[in-house]
Amino acid sequence: MEDKLEFDNIRRYHFVLLGFAQHKEVLAKLNQNMPFYRITQMGEIDTKEVVYDDPDSVLTDSGVVISKHYDGDKTTLNVSKLSALQGNMKRPSKDYHLGEIGKETEPKDLSLEISTAIESAFNASFTSDLDGLVKQTRPKIEITIKGTRYKIICGSGYRASMVFENATYKDVASKLKTELAGVTLELPAGRNIPENDEILKVIDRYVNELALYNLSRYEIAKKLLYTRPEELETTEETSEEEE
Repeated sequence: MEDKLEFDNIRRYHFVLLGFAQHKEVLAKLNQNMPFYRITQMGEIDTKEVVYDDPDSVLTDSGVVISKHYDGDKTTLNVSKLSALQGNMKRPSKDYHLGEIGKETEPKDLSLEISTAIESAFNASFTSDLDGLVKQTRPKIEITIKGTRYKIICGSGYRASMVFENATYKDVASKLKTELAGVTLELPAGRNIPENDEILKVIDRYVNELALYNLSRYEIAKKLLYTRPEELETTEETSEEEE
């Protein structure tokens, strides 16, 4: 495992598939309204993410989400920093990698390395004993993603990807499960990338089968599992980055 957090240079946008809409309808509209882009199927995916938290949820309440990602034979440890802002002013989460680990390795086994890396990367001191909190972490939420990945290619050299997915969100303690069909759009991070804006505008204007969540994957899971369905809202995404 790395001894520091490596920034994930991808901006993820999570869309929910509305009503009785199907993924093939979304793909057809994207192809129709993006004549200067080629959308190529890259294959099926079957991954799992396990979110860890301390018993009192101090870590996630402070905006720190520690998770393990299982993708085939590869297991990685990741950390996300959630925006503290609310509503339309909310920024996307900042995602980091701590590197590949053993399949059976738990965050508590690497508490000192994780806490040191977090404090260094976030440039902030925590009032709580961060190492002690990481030592107490246990699996809280399991997120299983099955779907199809597509590559978005433009003649300018631009590359992005999207996943047409069916996600299952599970609370580990209660075994409560809920499913949600949608699309995750993965765009290169950074300002002033016109292709990013073009793709988002096409979806907003022409693909009414999709609704955008201004939320991270963990925040979607939290709302689906612990909030009444009528309180789960979609909002517009801001293109600004959190400073």
